[in-house]
Amino acid sequence: MVALTTAMCVSASWAQTRTDKAEVQWGPDMDFKTDGQFSYVMDDIGDAVFLRMSRKKEALVQRMDGLKVSYQKPMELEMDKDDLTSEGTVFTKDNVIVFSSMFDKKAGINQLYASTYDQAGFGQLKRFEKVASISAEKSKNNGGFSVYSSPDRSKVLVGLYPPNDKDKDAKTSFELRVYDADMQQLWAQQFTLPYEDGLFSIESLRLDNDGSVLMLGTKSAEKREGRALKREGKPSYVYHLLTFKQDSPVPDDHAIVVADKFLQDLQLGLGKTGDIICAGFFGNKGSFSVRGTFFLRLDRTTKQIVHESYKEFSNDFITEYLTEKEAKKATKKADKKKEDLELYSFDMHDLIQREDGGVVLVAEQFRYYTVCYTDSKGNQSCSTHYLYNDVIVVNIDPEGNIEWASKVPKRQHSVNDGGLYSGCAVEVKGDKIYVIFNDSGENLFLKPGDKIKQFELTGKDALVVLALVNSDGSTKREALFSPERRDVILRPKDCVQLQNEKMFIYASRKKDYRFGLIDFK
Repeated sequence: MVALTTAMCVSASWAQTRTDKAEVQWGPDMDFKTDGQFSYVMDDIGDAVFLRMSRKKEALVQRMDGLKVSYQKPMELEMDKDDLTSEGTVFTKDNVIVFSSMFDKKAGINQLYASTYDQAGFGQLKRFEKVASISAEKSKNNGGFSVYSSPDRSKVLVGLYPPNDKDKDAKTSFELRVYDADMQQLWAQQFTLPYEDGLFSIESLRLDNDGSVLMLGTKSAEKREGRALKREGKPSYVYHLLTFKQDSPVPDDHAIVVADKFLQDLQLGLGKTGDIICAGFFGNKGSFSVRGTFFLRLDRTTKQIVHESYKEFSNDFITEYLTEKEAKKATKKADKKKEDLELYSFDMHDLIQREDGGVVLVAEQFRYYTVCYTDSKGNQSCSTHYLYNDVIVVNIDPEGNIEWASKVPKRQHSVNDGGLYSGCAVEVKGDKIYVIFNDSGENLFLKPGDKIKQFELTGKDALVVLALVNSDGSTKREALFSPERRDVILRPKDCVQLQNEKMFIYASRKKDYRFGLIDFK
């Protein structure tokens, strides 16, 4: 009787706290066999959303106008009965450009092709145009390609990376080619990074609207110098922003250096106009632990820092939503090592730029580990565990100053599924931030110091939660769906904020699935 009463109370609480801050509109039920398997959201333009789908071995592009399927058509990835390798898809203002490659062993080249389709009906405009080739001897080591578009969709970047050559003690070389929206080449240039091979790690590559290419990476010190820097409590690496242009085979190199801080997980943002923005976390004494957050604004032309802002997390913020026992243990461990309390293992989401010039940085605590077991007969089996925990939201005002940081607590742990139903989706609308994730219904009324119940996919209390982060950083959790929709489970990492300020969502339910749109109030 007690258990039944408790369940009834929990259900009643869920019903009372179903959010009125978001309206969910669902499309029809879809079947994997008939309608295809959803892979990911490719892009959205206006009110149209383009999805990558598959059916058996066929790759498909599906256009959704609202929740209506306008078309679902195959991407041609076979030429002369030979299968091609998909190398990515770029959306320009009017067209869809599908890149694919094929290794020709006899000729010793890896050839890149581009097929162009119109967005309106996916009618083919150009078929398998040769774009670039890489000399290669083996299919397992045939180099690689990368494709990008500029923020204004007016230009396309193709990167060419030669096969790895372990016999060469050389610096990293590659070729960059920039095209207009019709795939007419604007410029091409061979480049060599000005660092010894192995000391520079590429973090990201971006194509700017002016046709220049930005590369963000970290330059590590050599072993002896690195050990000396660590003994002195200084970073053993520096972030560099390299700019590649048509008129020079040597990139402009700008070190991103700030005093006395270990910059981590630096994220780069490019809008259609304005300066370059950078944000991430920093540590005071370690390169892999977090003590605070930072924001930098760089002049788009000179790449120099024109504004910087830092916020150190308090001990209370770091231990918030730990139980009293967990907080004491963490504090005791830091005191024993004579170190500050710090956070660990965060995965950065993209920077979200507000219309007013402000920025939102979202990071999620994430790690995974593998456990292997050998039975008495010598057979080994391994399991990989995925942990997605607290979300940190950082708000930066239009002037570039960090206003506040807020924590959204959660615990998600799954095994051998790649964290498919873990993680979170984020929407920024006006001065409010919405974080959506799968959770236990028992966490709806969490208070600091409460023990957080772990989300279980098959649990009877599984619930999709909307955490609203207000303009002052305060947070409130509510149920996104009513209790009778508890069988609907989102794949949060496949839920995407659209340019029209709605969120496109994907939910699976037993043998079928649904697409939906969330309109936030």
